[in-house]
Amino acid sequence: MSHAGPRSTLLDALPWLDYAFQPAGQPVPADAAYGQQRHSAQVVLATQNLPPKSCESDGVIGENQLPVAIYTADCLPVLFADSQQHQVAAVHAGLKGTLSGILNSAIDALLARGASTETLQVAIGPAIGPCCYELGKDLVAQMQQRTDLPALQWASQQPHNSAAIRPQAHAHHQGIWFDLPHLARGLLLQRGILAEHIEVLNVCTYCMAESGSSYRYNTHFDSGYQSRFSWIRCRD
Repeated sequence: MSHAGPRSTLLDALPWLDYAFQPAGQPVPADAAYGQQRHSAQVVLATQNLPPKSCESDGVIGENQLPVAIYTADCLPVLFADSQQHQVAAVHAGLKGTLSGILNSAIDALLARGASTETLQVAIGPAIGPCCYELGKDLVAQMQQRTDLPALQWASQQPHNSAAIRPQAHAHHQGIWFDLPHLARGLLLQRGILAEHIEVLNVCTYCMAESGSSYRYNTHFDSGYQSRFSWIRCRD
């Protein structure tokens, strides 16, 4: 992976914004706004998180060309761009935050500021993939009982990731290998965001990204990890 981090074809096609899914440990732009993340469904405006971590939030809506950022280790970094109003947002969506409605909160905030679901474009960046994300069966069973969630994607046999650059996670619980990006994509589709406007980058932080990317890898190997920042800003 390059020093600059992976790119999104969707976001690269929008000339009015800048963004990055940064590798672990790289500093965020100096004027970036980001929250004190709590796996919540709380979304705020950029100026409410200047200086950074001024309030608890897991999503930040851009204002005044300020970069908005989130930091992740294995959770989903989700960048939103509205091609109608040239709005941007950065969202931290782990399993807990995703289940508590962080993506819906971000969409609601963008729609309230003039976006439409047809004009929202969403890039889901590097996060732990279904090749390495093991959950207990009881947790998956609880999710399956929820009527507000889209169809879940999971496997009882660990999927092989041919793109892995280090060993995949070993099973610890005889659990289920869960696809978190697929859940996020399904929730976005459920809200009316167009399939062609959602891009999943498919870089697993555990087995594919640069070392230091994965909190879970660190808990297994005590290798150390550093936050990965993802940020986006409107240029005009």
